[in-house]
Amino acid sequence: MKYLRTLRQDLNKTVINAGFIGAALMTCLLAFTGNAYRDDSNDKSYSILEAFFSFDRKFVETHDSFSSYRLFCNGLSGYISMFIPIIVAFPFMVSFCAERNNGLIRFTITRAGKLRYYLSKFAASFIGGGLAVLLGMAIFGIILRFSFPTFMSYDPDPETLKWSLPDGEAVGVIKVLLSSFLYGAFSTLPAFFLSSFCKNPYIITCLPFMLVYVWNTAMNKIIFHGYETGDWEVYNKVAPFQPDSPMRIVSINFSEMTAADRNTLIFNGVYLAVLLAGFILIMNLRTDKGN
Repeated sequence: MKYLRTLRQDLNKTVINAGFIGAALMTCLLAFTGNAYRDDSNDKSYSILEAFFSFDRKFVETHDSFSSYRLFCNGLSGYISMFIPIIVAFPFMVSFCAERNNGLIRFTITRAGKLRYYLSKFAASFIGGGLAVLLGMAIFGIILRFSFPTFMSYDPDPETLKWSLPDGEAVGVIKVLLSSFLYGAFSTLPAFFLSSFCKNPYIITCLPFMLVYVWNTAMNKIIFHGYETGDWEVYNKVAPFQPDSPMRIVSINFSEMTAADRNTLIFNGVYLAVLLAGFILIMNLRTDKGN
């Protein structure tokens, strides 16, 4: 009960601040950089934002690539993947860095207890980052719904409908939102770990950005090299270890899990546990109660 009370207080600090609102708005804006349409005649790809201004309504209504649902699903494929480590750090960083820099953390830890304080901060940052991305994607989806045709307005044939919306559009939208939450939540972990020994908000936001960029680039190079050498299964081998792999957890069929599904769950579980344990260990080694 005491933990829940502490968690509620930390969640209020994380969600009710300018950093959370800014993270949600940045997520919404960056979602418009996702891919909307590829013109094979000139080999040019158009982002969702470009689609607003580059195509007339008649063209949009004859290509289901412009359906609000398909565009919504593409929202997480743009520059969000690059900047999400910075975005998700804003909600918890604002309150946590202020708490450390003004010395209040010493009194908070003494009153709440070390372990309860650490776990509460972890849960608040994890949930706060996930909610910020989820809210941003929800706003993005509402804008698309009023700006582009629905998927069903294209009168898709049964095979296309089964492939695109096996469980219906509402379930598909919920899955995308849950994927957004998990992607945002897991993306907070590097910044959260850094906050155990760093008080500089610029380092807490920028260093994870650089690390995730190098990580993602390395994974992509492995995949491209595999394709060049004829290893067509390389994506399934590498995908569970990519930074955006938490998004695929929502789509896992737990009754018929593949090796890639198991690796995704194991990797992300170990990733979360190691960074949380590292945060607790470093905080416990401090003699200044986090200051």
